[in-house]
Amino acid sequence: MRKASKLLLLGVLLSACTGSSGDWRAEAIASAEAKMRGLINDPAVTFAHVDLTGDSATGQTCGVIIAKIGIYTKEARFIVYIDGAGPYVEPGLGSSMSQADFDWAWKNDCVNEGYKG
Repeated sequence: MRKASKLLLLGVLLSACTGSSGDWRAEAIASAEAKMRGLINDPAVTFAHVDLTGDSATGQTCGVIIAKIGIYTKEARFIVYIDGAGPYVEPGLGSSMSQADFDWAWKNDCVNEGYKG
């Protein structure tokens, strides 16, 4: 029994070391960025001020997408929800959401949830 307890403890410690709580956050951000690249249909877009708010079940990735359109550079805020909703981007870069609706979602789901971008 003592050996089994040691093995169980070792397993718990190993899983704690290999599965850090930050992994889901990095995966959610990477997934959100991939969704935004798909929405914009441009694998070369870049991102700034990206932050994940909320938790692993009801959170969202918020940030700024930077895209080259011809000779111009366009920046727009985006939101991708962990539960699968979105991606949403400010009007002008592919969103069907109105500016007023996007501003409401940004305030309530990003800023009020702790966005620090």
